Amino acid sequence: MLNFAIVGYDHAHLPRYAPALAENPRVRLRALVAPGVNRTLAREDARRFGAAYLEDLESLWHGEKIDAAYIGTPPDEHLAVIGELASRGVHVLCDKPLATTLADADAILSLTQRHHVNLMVPFNPRYQLPVMRLKAMLQSGELGSLRAIHATKYGKLPSWIPGLDTRWFFDRARAGFGGFGDIGIHAVDALRWLAGSEAVRVYASIDRAVHRDIATDDIGTAIIDFENGVVACLQSGWVNPAGNPSWLSVSFEVLGTEGAALIEKPYHDLDAADEKRMDQLPWWRTDISMLVDEFIDSVETGRPPAITGSDARAALEITLAAYRSSETGQPVALPLK
Repeated sequence: MLNFAIVGYDHAHLPRYAPALAENPRVRLRALVAPGVNRTLAREDARRFGAAYLEDLESLWHGEKIDAAYIGTPPDEHLAVIGELASRGVHVLCDKPLATTLADADAILSLTQRHHVNLMVPFNPRYQLPVMRLKAMLQSGELGSLRAIHATKYGKLPSWIPGLDTRWFFDRARAGFGGFGDIGIHAVDALRWLAGSEAVRVYASIDRAVHRDIATDDIGTAIIDFENGVVACLQSGWVNPAGNPSWLSVSFEVLGTEGAALIEKPYHDLDAADEKRMDQLPWWRTDISMLVDEFIDSVETGRPPAITGSDARAALEITLAAYRSSETGQPVALPLK
């Protein structure tokens, strides 16, 4: 069993990853380190999961050896945190984005390689069952040669997440980007994975179009050209209204030379309603547990994880290129210079 720690209780994904780690039979969740926000929740979860609650990273080294850690700090802190963990031989499952700049991403890759620790970013669309089936169809040639992909990924504002302080999401210096990148980077990785190729050009328009009272963008559209000729269109952002029945609205539509496919929902939904509202609740999802298992497998076997640090860097580069294109009004060639 791996001795695991959670470092940072800032990310909106903690309510899913903390239980997934605590309930995994191959994990001992030893400590929850909360040097930033949401300390009350971290303290409560530590008690619930039988883990130690710590307020600083230095305290993590005073107890039993930690084998691996999930990082849920704001992205601008990833380099410093990963540097401390990697230097002590701790394998890293780091939430997205890997960093706010390519320079920091490259430094993170160098650190983890130098200290021989695994690095994985949990881009969950790769482990959503319909997307996995779509990838298999593309690999088998069932749809012929892939020509185009259209993806949408819309979500609600992070500030509407109950019980979490998410103010850092609206600070581009801390988060790296706004709504388009925050939600869209998951889909960017999925598009690159489905295309089976590297991006060579990005043209994008990103704006604050719906929520005029926030300090960053909330929606964007990007056209991504891949080396193998596949063209992808991504629309994403924090634009689902508060009354939308589901938190996320996700779709993938692909066109091949011999067929097409459409994914309109990545999960099995349960519609729950009362006199005031109706919610679509994902009642059966395997992506989080499968991501955790993949990371554990990679650590135990010593092989690279299915989603590597280089994959995370590539998704970051495409996303940053989209923002540069939007700012200049021109297509941006990759790799970035």
